[in-house]
Amino acid sequence: MQTEADDDDEPDPRTLPSKRCLQDPAVQSGAARLQTIMTFTMGVLSALTTGWWGHFGEMHGRTRVLSAATLGLFLTIFAAHGHKLLIISPMIEGLLGGWQTLQAAINAYVSDCTSDGSRAQIFSRFTGVSFFGLSVGPTIGAFLIRHPLFASAPASSAHGSGQTVTSVFYVSAACSLVNLLLALFVFPEPPKKGKIAQQAQEEGNPVPSASGKHGFVAGFLGPFALLAPRTVQTANGGTRKDWRLTWMALALLVYALSTGIFQIKYLYAEHIYGWGAEQLSYYISAMGAARTTYLLVIMPTVIIFAFKPKPPPSSGAPATAAIPGKKPPQTPAQIAAEMSFDFTILRTSLLVDLLSHTLVSLSSPDTSAGMFTAFTALSSFGAGVDPALHSLALCIMQTNGEDNRGKLFGLFAMLRTVGQMILGPLLFGVVYSMTVAQYPKAIFVAAGSFAFVAFVFLSMIRPDAGVKVRRGVSRRVEDVEVERGRSRVSKDINQAYTRVIVVPVTGSSGDALIMGSSSR
Repeated sequence: MQTEADDDDEPDPRTLPSKRCLQDPAVQSGAARLQTIMTFTMGVLSALTTGWWGHFGEMHGRTRVLSAATLGLFLTIFAAHGHKLLIISPMIEGLLGGWQTLQAAINAYVSDCTSDGSRAQIFSRFTGVSFFGLSVGPTIGAFLIRHPLFASAPASSAHGSGQTVTSVFYVSAACSLVNLLLALFVFPEPPKKGKIAQQAQEEGNPVPSASGKHGFVAGFLGPFALLAPRTVQTANGGTRKDWRLTWMALALLVYALSTGIFQIKYLYAEHIYGWGAEQLSYYISAMGAARTTYLLVIMPTVIIFAFKPKPPPSSGAPATAAIPGKKPPQTPAQIAAEMSFDFTILRTSLLVDLLSHTLVSLSSPDTSAGMFTAFTALSSFGAGVDPALHSLALCIMQTNGEDNRGKLFGLFAMLRTVGQMILGPLLFGVVYSMTVAQYPKAIFVAAGSFAFVAFVFLSMIRPDAGVKVRRGVSRRVEDVEVERGRSRVSKDINQAYTRVIVVPVTGSSGDALIMGSSSR
């Protein structure tokens, strides 16, 4: 039986380790293996459950998914003996969806509360807020380590200098608890609850349960049905296969693989420039600040506001067409223009990301740390990939007559997890370990190659093809509309006709018409 004395002999995991401990190769190797196991466990479980949670949100509402994902993050942080639950915590977070499920639920919630059409601006702002928290969080954590909220700090030992991360964990747990309470009791359920639940309620049937035929297997495999090509009508009355969502999903997966470079990129900076923990902290904060500035300020308020197609001013529309406090429905031409705009942002963002990796790959061996920071910061201005892709994919799905946005965002989050958290780090880890001695920049060549392949996949689609077909059909209907005006058929019962003479006369006050008539 373990006694209290035995517990006292165990080092306090909340105390920062000494510099000698950090430089011990055996300690670093063990920490790397443990971190890999934790990340891989959480990533695999999150990839397996994200699609199911997206399917669950379609039937039972978005706030329940938000609550579950937030609960997982809360339980991961709030553990009194976290060092004894290092494997259990990521399992709990992964089973409840994790970070990617939370982001997918937020995107679905936002799309339910906004009007149809391009949502790149609102998605950009929400993504920017997330990056703002990720950039400010490490700075707050460092401040709390130096200035803990509690007066007494643990005594110094051979393991550390007396500084502790206890305050950091408690503040993180408090923030997660606030998010959980907001999701449970404050956030209202959006007006749209998904196609499945909405149809069941309209027909008076009970909402389908998440068990049985809508169990885990159906919830996991169901979102993949969105990738199957759709049969759409062409302009000449025929049919064709629509592969747009399929190509976009492949592009997202390959792009997510390129983002797996981030952890290895830090090792590259340590190896080439001799950066330590302090320099890396400044670098990570700078990258987060650049990404936040682009997503919160530059993209929504500069690029989208200045270049997004504006709807034409309504003229001669009936008064009943506009409902006070509600945006009028968009025409097919407006939706097609916004989809093309989202597609332009998407491809431009990928090109900027590709340019960033290319500049680092082609830079000379004696490139300064400042130039390396500038080249890699350029990728922050390619952060519009996710908001533009989500907005465009949602428009494509809705123009196809479907509304499974929860499944769509769950599927994209699943692909993001597989690429960024599972396959990407493994591929870049292998590449870096094999090339670090001869050509350490090989990881940037690989990342640029992934970005280029994603761009090729996107080049295979026409984003607004379906909308243009329907717009062409409406034009053909208007062309055969019955001609209005006075009939040319004589209505004189006496077999006589009346001839109307219109003579234009131009005077000093303008043009006038003199009308006369004669009958026969």
